[in-house]
Amino acid sequence: MSSSAIHFEFLLKLTPDQVMYDFLAQCGLRLQTGQMAGENLVHEKLRIAVAIECAPSSVRDLVLARMRRVLQLSDEAGMAALSAAARMCPAREAEPTWHQTPIAYALWMFMHHRAVFDAASRLRERDARPFEAMTLDTLRRPLPLPDDLVVGSVRLQEATLLDEVTGGEFTVRAPVTDGGVDVLDLLAAWLPTDNPMRMDRFQVVSATLRVSFLPEPGQGAGRVEMLRLKRRGGCNLGQFDAQTQARITGWLHQWRLTPANDPAIASVTPLVS
Repeated sequence: MSSSAIHFEFLLKLTPDQVMYDFLAQCGLRLQTGQMAGENLVHEKLRIAVAIECAPSSVRDLVLARMRRVLQLSDEAGMAALSAAARMCPAREAEPTWHQTPIAYALWMFMHHRAVFDAASRLRERDARPFEAMTLDTLRRPLPLPDDLVVGSVRLQEATLLDEVTGGEFTVRAPVTDGGVDVLDLLAAWLPTDNPMRMDRFQVVSATLRVSFLPEPGQGAGRVEMLRLKRRGGCNLGQFDAQTQARITGWLHQWRLTPANDPAIASVTPLVS
C-alpha cells in the first residue's frame, strides 16, 4: 500500500481530535487544531494529509509506520485483541466509556497504553501468521500420554486419509459415546491386513484428538477437549485459554506433531514404534 493510501485510509476512518493531533506531534508533526464540522472537516483531513506528504522524510516515515500499526488493529478482531490484552493489565487507567470505532480505540490505546497495544499487536500477528505444514505420521501409532498429570487419556477421534495413488480421501470417525475406542482400533478390526495406517500410499491429512482431562478436586468428571490438526497447516489451538495452549504446545512437540522446520522438534525424542 502506498504512503498516500495509508494516511488517506487512516484519515477517512477517523475524525481528527486531540488524540490524533497528539499522535502526529509525537511523530514530530505539530499542527494547530483545525475546524471540524461540515465541509471544514473534509478540508481539515486534506490539510493533515498534505502536511504528512510535505513533512521531512524521517517524520513522514515514522507517521506512516505508526499508522500502519494502528490500522492493523482497526477492525473488530483488532478490538477484541486489544480488549484481551487490556484485561491482562489491571493497573491501567480507566478506558474511555464512550462508544468508539475500532480504529479510534486502537489509536487511543496506542497513545495511552503502549504496552497493551504492543501485546495486542503480537496476539494479532500470531493469529494472522500462516500456519506451516506439519507431519501427522506419528498418528499411525497410539500416542503416549503427555507428561502432564492432568491428562487421563488421548484418543484419535477422527482421521482423514488421502490415497496418493487414486487421489481419493476418506474419513474414519470413532464413536463419541465410547471414549475407549479410537480410529486405530476401528481400522485394526475392519482392515487387519489392508490397514491404510500401515500403508505408505495413504497419508493422514487431518485428524482430531480427543483429550480427556482428569476430574478436578470436587468434580465427578473431567472435561474433554477436541484438538484438530491439518497436515497442510493449521490447528484450533487458538480456541483454548493461555494455560491450555501452553500445555498443548508442549504435547505437540512431544508427539512430533509440529511444523517440519520447527527447530524445537530437534530436541524431542522420536516415538518408539
